Amino acid sequence: MSRVLDQLEAVTHGTPSGYKGGCQSRGGCPNHGSRTDLTCVRAYRAWVHYYRLFNTLDPDQPITKAMLRDAKGRP
Repeated sequence: MSRVLDQLEAVTHGTPSGYKGGCQSRGGCPNHGSRTDLTCVRAYRAWVHYYRLFNTLDPDQPITKAMLRDAKGRP
């Protein structure tokens, strides 16, 4: 169990690389419930789905809800 916790502590949450690093639980991510940051699952899905994010962001960079709105083209 501690090996899993050590692995989750080592990833940067709210990033596509955090999802790839093992944080694949929607409610278990420390960013769950945040008003500004995405969970690792949502960050990964947004990074893969929206070309603007995939083309311009490094997988280690956190994705915020404002960045997701901009990628969708919404005000």
